[in-house]
Amino acid sequence: MIDVNQYTLALFRAESKEQLLGNLDKVFRDEMRVHFHDELAEMWAGKLAYEGEGVNYALDGEATDIHLRWSILPGYEETWARALVSITDVTARKKAERYMQYLGTHDVMTGLYNRAYFEEERGRLERGRRHPVSIVVADLDGLKQANDTLGHEAGDDLLRRAAEVLKAAFRKEDLVARIGGDEFAILMPDTDEAIAVQAVQRIQGLIRVNNNFYQGAPLGMSVGVATAQKGAALAEVQRLADDRMYSEKRAHHRQRR
Repeated sequence: MIDVNQYTLALFRAESKEQLLGNLDKVFRDEMRVHFHDELAEMWAGKLAYEGEGVNYALDGEATDIHLRWSILPGYEETWARALVSITDVTARKKAERYMQYLGTHDVMTGLYNRAYFEEERGRLERGRRHPVSIVVADLDGLKQANDTLGHEAGDDLLRRAAEVLKAAFRKEDLVARIGGDEFAILMPDTDEAIAVQAVQRIQGLIRVNNNFYQGAPLGMSVGVATAQKGAALAEVQRLADDRMYSEKRAHHRQRR
């Protein structure tokens, strides 16, 4: 690297050109290798220009999303001894894109995945090889009563508490989603019904703990589980889990009476 302008020094939090050039190993590291690999592949193919996006790091360690362009300067096509590189900070745009992507796949209220993403993943699992697949359906008890008697803020709090319990009860590889107003569903790949039932038992244990720590409306959920072997339609398996959940909800209702 021969020279840089003032914008580059500001982008990489360097006080001088000498400081930046003496610490390039702090800039070009980690995720930067991904797009640098692409740049080298383009050069190997004989291209004299490149444009792409990636990550660089400021000298203080902060990651910066960048849009990069470089081109070999005229007269140096044979040796590549001189190239002009342009870097633009696109961190704000990338954050906005990631947030929009998040909104497209998540429920804002609870932070769980939304119904559309759940159904997309359900179809992918049905076509895949990670069988058996268990599906858990959970319905929040008492949401309408909490909304009617304590207000919608109390109901929203119940939904967030339910999401907190469900995230804690399942593994990282399980997909936990809010698929309706008070209904949740969980996809458990590579999971037989016995293991899924253990997860349901964890839900009930965590609900008891949750109610010890929160005041207001008590948290309760009715839960059903069903398991699909290879070749089964997961939508049908989900309906079976849903039926079992409603059977438990009716039992809860009879107990309260």
